[in-house]
Amino acid sequence: MHKILVPLLMSAGLAIAPLTWAEPSLRWTLGASIQRALEVAPEMKTTDAEIGKQKGKLEQADAWPNPSISVQVDDTLGLDDTSGGYDLTEFAISQALPFGRLAHQRRQAEAGIASAQAQHGYQQLLLEYKVAQRHHVLQLAEAKLKLAKKRLQQAGRYQNTGDKRRNSDPLIRYLTPLETMRLDIVLQAAKQTVEVAEGEYNEAAASFKALLGIPISEPLGLIPLEPVPAPQGFNALENSLQDHPALEADKQMIESSRAGIAVARSQRFADPTLSVFRGKEFLDNRRQATSGVMLNIQIPLWNQGKGRVTQARYAVHQAQAELSLRRRELQTNLHKNYLHLGHLIEQAEHYRNNLLAPAQKMFSLTRKGFDAGELNILTLIDANNTYFDAQERYLELLQEGWLELAEVRKSSGLFLTDKRPVIQFGEVN
Repeated sequence: MHKILVPLLMSAGLAIAPLTWAEPSLRWTLGASIQRALEVAPEMKTTDAEIGKQKGKLEQADAWPNPSISVQVDDTLGLDDTSGGYDLTEFAISQALPFGRLAHQRRQAEAGIASAQAQHGYQQLLLEYKVAQRHHVLQLAEAKLKLAKKRLQQAGRYQNTGDKRRNSDPLIRYLTPLETMRLDIVLQAAKQTVEVAEGEYNEAAASFKALLGIPISEPLGLIPLEPVPAPQGFNALENSLQDHPALEADKQMIESSRAGIAVARSQRFADPTLSVFRGKEFLDNRRQATSGVMLNIQIPLWNQGKGRVTQARYAVHQAQAELSLRRRELQTNLHKNYLHLGHLIEQAEHYRNNLLAPAQKMFSLTRKGFDAGELNILTLIDANNTYFDAQERYLELLQEGWLELAEVRKSSGLFLTDKRPVIQFGEVN
């Protein structure tokens, strides 16, 4: 785990907790969710397989061309000595000589492996971001559902259900028919809010379970939304950007393209071929064995292979441009996300102190005033709506802050979990 992220994770309570899958009372932390996703996500298996493919290319890059054998059978000797028939007149072994080409191919394949490994890290970073998004969406849906049920419970507290309830609860004063009607509207609206919140929670839970490979029927428990901790200094985040896995993948792509220039040059002409042969001829009125060596070299008259070299050069230019573009986008996003995160943290703190706390106090005083007959029903309904709307907006601000923090991690290249070691494909069946 990146050193500069450790204090942030500790303060955010994101330490990876051990999980017992049969224990629904345990809560899914963000770290535990990411760890689970890394184990089951097909995205990671895809990048693992890509590393294996590149290792196969490296193995093939060192391979020499196979030799070829030629056998010639004809009736030449039979015609020369008038004996007739067919005889083996020549046997040859030919071997193409890949002078210099294999070394360039190996460097290109090694760069391909390094690029695939960096891409593996980038895919892990994207997966962590995806899990964080669904985790925080589910946190908000769960918090809204609890808030909606609390709102429904509060709305039902003042329903005039008869003299027996009024006598058993002296805090509930007599309600006029008009007041009962208005409170019933509030109650029905609260019921609708619960139904909507349940639907949103079920959808968020289904998406979260699908990403983590959790059975759809298994109950979920998440840590509640809390205030977002203050982020690291921007300079530290900007320094970590230099080791961003996406940039590393682009750098290795440049190295691979540069090696591709040398490969293209070595492949401009066909490999020279060395042949060793042995045959039979009719000389001095008798059959005699002959042997020799032949070197076959292509003459570059019509095709000199310059197009491949030109193509390889521009592949380098293209990879360099893509690296510059990626770095510019990451730097821009990091600066924007960092500023937005700071604003969201300040906004949530201001909202909690200057809106949420006063709304809660006003709601408590309004209920007491209404029970004492000092305030009318409209004042109570207004205080009720103000308080619960403020609670909901505060939860949304907390979620927006956590989502923005996930954006900061993605832009700066910081991991919430340690990088997994590259698998050894020599053991794969």
